Amino acid sequence: MGTIIGIGGGRYSDNEVLPIFERIVSLCPVKEPKVLFVPTAGYDDINGDEHIFRLFIGLGCSVSALLLTDESLTYDDIERRITAADIIYVGGGNLEFLMNTWKKTGADKAMRLAYEGGKILSGYSSGMMCWFAEGYDDCGENGSFMFVDCIGLLPYCYCPHFISERWQSFGTAVIGCRVSGIGAEDGAALIFKDGHFSAMCGNDGGSVFYFDKDNGFEKSDITEDASALDI
Repeated sequence: MGTIIGIGGGRYSDNEVLPIFERIVSLCPVKEPKVLFVPTAGYDDINGDEHIFRLFIGLGCSVSALLLTDESLTYDDIERRITAADIIYVGGGNLEFLMNTWKKTGADKAMRLAYEGGKILSGYSSGMMCWFAEGYDDCGENGSFMFVDCIGLLPYCYCPHFISERWQSFGTAVIGCRVSGIGAEDGAALIFKDGHFSAMCGNDGGSVFYFDKDNGFEKSDITEDASALDI
């Protein structure tokens, strides 16, 4: 199986998340990894995403983008692009739109194939939520929060940007979830490899929190030891 590493949020512009990008690349066994950037959650608008290309290129990678709103793409095209990449990096934005588009195009199936093939799946905000059973996103009507069913590679409900007061509403909302929850602050990242979880932070710090369903969704800081999540 592959590796999953994602960022709860944070700034690209001043290299706050550079250590996390360095970790993503270091986990790849390929010397000059091919990175596939998938900006579906941002409606495939890559204007303003130059920093993502710049960070990966600066770390010795080649980077291309897969625009899944391009209706000329066949499923075979999508599967070939996804499974040929060494690292897949999914951008942030509207999680519901991302999942609907992936299901429509079959990209969700291709992502599973990539994971089963040992590739690295990574992303930011919605681009991290997508790998979990559920994501908590403000993609509802008038920016309201809602839970979105995701790919389900990791059996938890995930919330990014947990440092923000708005996003901390997850601490209450998660009580109604069918699975335990995880909240990651901006600048923090969660890593899943070989059945084990770990957490790390960027240059400005950041924490990851666990809401254990079997313990009344009690909140605990797992930044230093994420082994409670191991599967």
